[in-house]
Amino acid sequence: MDADWSRWRQEIFGDPYLVWHDGPDFSAMLAAARYDPAHVARMLRAGLDAGDSLAAQAFAQLAEEGLAPADTVDLLRRAAVPADGELLIRIAEALYVLTADPSWSGHIVRVLRDGDSEFVRLDAAIALANFPPSPALVTALAEAVNDTAYLVRYHSATTLIKYAGGMSRFGDGPALFAKITSEDPAQWRLAADELAAHVR
Repeated sequence: MDADWSRWRQEIFGDPYLVWHDGPDFSAMLAAARYDPAHVARMLRAGLDAGDSLAAQAFAQLAEEGLAPADTVDLLRRAAVPADGELLIRIAEALYVLTADPSWSGHIVRVLRDGDSEFVRLDAAIALANFPPSPALVTALAEAVNDTAYLVRYHSATTLIKYAGGMSRFGDGPALFAKITSEDPAQWRLAADELAAHVR
């Protein structure tokens, strides 16, 4: 990882473990961006080049505050091409913030379907909850309710429940989650069909 980025990351965001465990606090970065936007932009570009997903999240925060550099969309578009896993999820989220184009969810769907780690797949399922439902997203999440990893099934189901308007839309929530927690793939398929039917 770029040494300058690593030092600046530590100064602005603090201990990497706490950033991972508690989530990043962007207040110091936003203050720095108001004081020296060129330096902050330079550091975040270095972080993105280093493959650090925190840099992509930071660009999204700058955008929400109206502080994103003018070339941020082009920068993130280019970074998305070789990216995968958590980095691609965070880039797609940032591009959605910047462009309001929900089609960036397609990159997250790719991670949900093809991610090697169950943790990155469940991250993708959680991230999709922030996008508007579409037939393609419902299909992808329903497929993920059939994932061999329980937490991927659970978070995919949770996102579909959000799309459907909440748990009150389902007649028997405990029975639904019993299917998801079952060790029988046939039960997962039944849960996926029920969830998808409530959204479509």
